[in-house]
Amino acid sequence: MKKTKTIFLTLGVAITASILFNACVKENPDSPGFEYMPDMYRSPSVETNGKNPWNSKNDSMGNMLPPEGTIPVGFTPFPYPNTPQGDTMASMYWKSPIPHSDSIEDKGKFLFTRFCIYCHGAAGDGQGPLVSSGKYGAQPPNYADLYKKGWLTDGHIYWVITYGIRNMGSHAGQVSPEERWQIIQYVQRLGRGGKAWSAWQADLAAMQTATDSTKPKPAAGNNGTK
Repeated sequence: MKKTKTIFLTLGVAITASILFNACVKENPDSPGFEYMPDMYRSPSVETNGKNPWNSKNDSMGNMLPPEGTIPVGFTPFPYPNTPQGDTMASMYWKSPIPHSDSIEDKGKFLFTRFCIYCHGAAGDGQGPLVSSGKYGAQPPNYADLYKKGWLTDGHIYWVITYGIRNMGSHAGQVSPEERWQIIQYVQRLGRGGKAWSAWQADLAAMQTATDSTKPKPAAGNNGTK
């Protein structure tokens, strides 16, 4: 008799447990059933494109802007404002963290061809297809002229790409900070006549050697002492 009661009791417990674990499944096919620790199953985060439960009106999507003043991990903010003074400060103090090289210039050339060539031209002379066709009313500057004047600094070009200038709009949304540095190196290359960095450095070294060879040498035995 006791054995029979035990069997029925065990069976009853098993059936009850089965009902409890499957109670929610019929109403919600996505439910795991009875949840012993709901927080382990249900994420408290807002679902992508879902409603925001922390909004008092509960009528906005969950895709919210980050809190004001926060900076993404690994991102370096540009500290200079969109003002003439900001341009001047950037020109003086904002320097490229990427060493100059032919490979970086080649990456900059690829980006320049995608975003800049239509107005600035392949040679950087401001005679791109849009300008020469008359569809773009303004005249972009000639990089060679800017280079001679010393205006093609890292910071100035970065400032222009970030904010835009005159008829040129901002390209901050299209070009990442790293890509801006690559474009800057290629723009400077166009400004010095299109010669690659390695070739330009070789020319500078040759010029320095030639200059040193023409300097008068001190007479033999004259070491500046009496």
